Amino acid sequence: MTTYLVTGGTGYLGRHLVHQLVEGGHSVKVLARTSSDTAGLEGVEVVKGDITNSAEVSAALEGVQRVFHTAAETRDGQSDDRYMSTNVTAAAALLEEALERGIERYVHTSHHFAIGRTGEPRMAPDFCANEYWTHDPTEIHDAHEQSKYDAENAINQKTSLGKPVLALIPTMMYGPQLGDVKGLSDLRPGNRIVHMLAEHAAGKYPGIPGDGKQIWNLVHVEDVARGHIAAMEASDGGDVWPPPRWDHWHFIIGGDSVTAMQLFEAFAKHAGVSPPKTLGKGGLLGKLLGSHPYKGRTKERFEMDSHSWNYTSEMAQESFGYQARSLDEGLASTVAWMRSCGLVG
Repeated sequence: MTTYLVTGGTGYLGRHLVHQLVEGGHSVKVLARTSSDTAGLEGVEVVKGDITNSAEVSAALEGVQRVFHTAAETRDGQSDDRYMSTNVTAAAALLEEALERGIERYVHTSHHFAIGRTGEPRMAPDFCANEYWTHDPTEIHDAHEQSKYDAENAINQKTSLGKPVLALIPTMMYGPQLGDVKGLSDLRPGNRIVHMLAEHAAGKYPGIPGDGKQIWNLVHVEDVARGHIAAMEASDGGDVWPPPRWDHWHFIIGGDSVTAMQLFEAFAKHAGVSPPKTLGKGGLLGKLLGSHPYKGRTKERFEMDSHSWNYTSEMAQESFGYQARSLDEGLASTVAWMRSCGLVG
């Protein structure tokens, strides 16, 4: 039986991926830090270790044929070294060792930060990017975004050599979180959209950065997990993976594109709350003082959320049959889950 290693298997996306793999009857190993909550990972072999520790990574790779690398530093406001050592250096080392061991297939979970924001000033406000859209290095906001951009270099190099490696780029994920959630503090860093919605429902969200017209591409986390498995298991009937007919070395895994205000208006409809106000760009005085009205988040995050991140997943749909539910359908089930956790009254 093929054994899958999932790094970051206790994270927001990782848990959904592990759950779907186990439901599909697959043998799964998870690399998890000692401090990670591994409750609910029944039927999974948990290897304690950190992605930055080469010896612990080697132990996790024993007996593995396929790898999903989802582990990453996703929290705002971490040190530059933390982002680079985890998201770039450790990711490249894992990839190198996996290939040296003869791994059959390797999927790297990237991020929309890797290809950059869309819209003005480079393009029209409603411009929708595909896999050929490239990041403008002058528009990188912080070390977190830089690390996601840099991490894809190793993937690109290996795919250019014909190695069995692929990167998938989830857009802005939302949806239920597996595990025990009783309040805002239990939400994982990767579950940012739900955190914003729950804050708004609790009267703690300061408002939408910018004018609310920025376009965000939103995708249900369960669809992202299914997309990972669909890409990993795809075949043209031959031994070569990724199949030669695929047009790119990384694929966008997204859903519906809406404005930030439309997201909150749709949430308001399902949750029974009023949409939030918009905050503008913080004002000249705030910029001079190095502050902003986006409480609890970095100045860079405020700027990022003021921009558009608008993408299409047509290439993934055509290449390996990726499908995503509508935002309205996804929000309905998400709000129902939020009610069950007390995140929505």
